[in-house]
Amino acid sequence: MDTRQLRYFVAVCEFRNLSHAADHCNTAASALSHHIASLEAELETKLFTRKPRGMEPTAAGLKLLAHAQFILSAFETATSDIKHGLAEVSGNIAIGMPFSVINVIGGGLMRKVIEDLPRVRLLIREGLSALTYNSLLTGEVEAALIFNPPPDSQTLRTPLLEEELFCIGHKDIVGSSDDPIRLEDMAELPLALLQSGSLSRALVDRPAELVKLDSHARIQLASIAGTLSALKEGLACTLAPKVLVSDDLKSGKLVARVVTDPRLVRTLYLVTALDAKPTFLRERITSLVIDLVREAVRGNLWDGARLIES
Repeated sequence: MDTRQLRYFVAVCEFRNLSHAADHCNTAASALSHHIASLEAELETKLFTRKPRGMEPTAAGLKLLAHAQFILSAFETATSDIKHGLAEVSGNIAIGMPFSVINVIGGGLMRKVIEDLPRVRLLIREGLSALTYNSLLTGEVEAALIFNPPPDSQTLRTPLLEEELFCIGHKDIVGSSDDPIRLEDMAELPLALLQSGSLSRALVDRPAELVKLDSHARIQLASIAGTLSALKEGLACTLAPKVLVSDDLKSGKLVARVVTDPRLVRTLYLVTALDAKPTFLRERITSLVIDLVREAVRGNLWDGARLIES
């Protein structure tokens, strides 16, 4: 028994005539007759009394009619509810992401919400990856874009892209050439490093290099704005992605040099709580985020990044 058979059965009950019911269902009378016969065989009882001028439901047929009408009504309600829910996404949602990611996709995400989701209120919470990870665990944000999140059993993560880190600074510090620079040579330059950022995870397998960089850093910051100020004032260089200062690199105010020995790459993940109940809103917003990230990389707006195709 399936919904198509039930629809055919209800039509025959309503029209009391096989041909008229077949016209209503846009099918052949022989097909309807076959489905009715299959129902009767499955239920092991007669559902109609065949008469010269039509078909009359039996007592069993009338009982099945009540069930069929309820089932079909519930089916249509479920379909409508799902479609309505997808079309009328609403509510409040908080998404966490680093400054460099906001710099690339933040404007596009806000525009999409304003134009396509008028009943949604979006909060974008900026933070370094370590802080954003903690915000996700405490429920301050429902989803987050995080570079190299630590392994755990509490979150579900989807890798989106790999991003290379560069030695970035004023030419008076890093030189005017964009030739590669070894990590140990970078450690001898004036450094401004984020306290909680890309380094610890990018160098998780090279603790000695991490210690060396940290020990040589004259300035440590917990602020992207402070790091940018140090770069633009020519006070220090830093380890960062190109998208952090893309305009200054294009204008020649800053120089980016590939770091080697080791070459440093970090992975951006979309992260959600593993036990979070699915909602239309979060699914819609995370889908938008993924699309925007892919569009940015494919459109060459995310310099130094490579998509991870799933």
